[in-house]
Amino acid sequence: MLRWIVLIPFACLVAMGAGVFFLGVASFASPAVAMLIGGGIERLVDILFGLAESGVDPGPAAQAAFALIARLGLAIIVAPVVLVAVGSELFRLRSGLLQSGFTGLLAALLPLAMLRLSRAPSTAEIQIISGLFLVGAATGFVYWLIAGRGAGGERPAQA
Repeated sequence: MLRWIVLIPFACLVAMGAGVFFLGVASFASPAVAMLIGGGIERLVDILFGLAESGVDPGPAAQAAFALIARLGLAIIVAPVVLVAVGSELFRLRSGLLQSGFTGLLAALLPLAMLRLSRAPSTAEIQIISGLFLVGAATGFVYWLIAGRGAGGERPAQA
């Protein structure tokens, strides 16, 4: 019981923090991910300052933009870790490879869902998808290091 109350939430929080760090590392490693993160923030700041200079209240636009960023962060960093953590505890999955792979797969599903598989992704989109997969896999590995190796509690001894 103590595992569900203390260890798993702690491991999820540490893994989410590591996911943010790995997303920054991915932006250094991949120009497409860097353009997505850095270019998006730069455009957002330019638009908000442009609205303020023209006399329009940038508050509603800023709230909508930050709500979108929060939803994307939830879908890329938070949801995969939590879903895999709960699933690994329920089904007693102790393999680090499975936890990393499932977390990476869930983190990469967001851009695939946006494309709706109606066309083949471009090379830049493939770089972003693979970067998000690696970020998710690293996040899942951090969770596994802290709490995943004992997923599902102790197994009964075989007689």
